[in-house]
Amino acid sequence: MPCEAPNCSHTVSPGSRLCVGCRRAVHQELRRLPELYLDCEGRLVGSRRGLVERVTSTRSVGIALNDDAVRIRTDILDVLSSWCTLVIEDLRVPGPENRTVTGLARTLDRHLTWLAGHPAAGDFAAEVLELAATARRVIDHGSAQPRLLGTCERPGCTSTVYLRPDNSPGNRVSCAAGHVWQPHEWLSLSRRMHHAAAPVAPGGTGRDRRWVGSAP
Repeated sequence: MPCEAPNCSHTVSPGSRLCVGCRRAVHQELRRLPELYLDCEGRLVGSRRGLVERVTSTRSVGIALNDDAVRIRTDILDVLSSWCTLVIEDLRVPGPENRTVTGLARTLDRHLTWLAGHPAAGDFAAEVLELAATARRVIDHGSAQPRLLGTCERPGCTSTVYLRPDNSPGNRVSCAAGHVWQPHEWLSLSRRMHHAAAPVAPGGTGRDRRWVGSAP
């Protein structure tokens, strides 16, 4: 019987639908997914569509979330959760205490022998391998040059704020004067920069503008 993993025709052992090599590959990627998930966090800020975007304009101002990084992080959690639900319900075993990538991946790895013999083993292997491959593409796609975001909004500071790539010295979002914004501050910074840059309609204020946003 041939292996049911994608692009593999090796023979499998009795009771398994995955060959030794593909099963080892799935095991290795399950162990790596938590780290890949965290590394993708460093790619959340990118040069694609703005997180907060003015409806009446295509101008991109402020911090933008990398759609691919957001999507793969969501997919990793959702896919691992789905397979964990299958394991927990069919085997009636306890799941991870918290819905974290680390806990989910460990649970699946613990029951990999059972999953390798399940009728959906090929789908399981394909999804885990694709998650890891996609995460690596997102991580490797980072910009090489700092990107100008706008003027620093710290009191009394007029320096320029930059988004810097992961491999550059300095902090990811910071200004030339040394003010730094941590990841949990990026969304609020983006909104403030958008409001500061929004043109004011005659007889109105910046608050008269409509905005849309999406959470990571």
